[in-house]
Amino acid sequence: MVAVYAIATALGVVGIIAWVTLGMVATAVPGKSSLDPELRYGYPGRSVVAGVTGFGLAGMSASYAGGGTVVALVAAVAGAAGLVLIGRYLGVEEDADGDSA
Repeated sequence: MVAVYAIATALGVVGIIAWVTLGMVATAVPGKSSLDPELRYGYPGRSVVAGVTGFGLAGMSASYAGGGTVVALVAAVAGAAGLVLIGRYLGVEEDADGDSA
C-alpha cells in the first residue's frame, strides 16, 4: 500500500505545482486568463488535488509510523477529508457579492 500512497503523494504535489503555476501564468500573461485552474475547475478541482495529496501524505505517514494497513487506510481517508476541508476554507476569497476577489 505504500506504493499507492507514494503515487498519490507524487500526483498531488504535481497537481499543486501545476495549479499554482497555471494560476500565476494566467494572471501575469495578458490573454491567458483561460488557463486559470480556479476559473476552469473551481472548488471541485481544488478538492480533487487536495484530496489526493492528503490521502497520499497521511497514508504514507501512518504506514511509516508503524500503523497497520487498516490504520494507514483510515489515516489516509482522514487526511484526504482534512485537506479538502482546508482547501475549502483557505481557498479563494470571495467579496460581498460572492465573486472571487
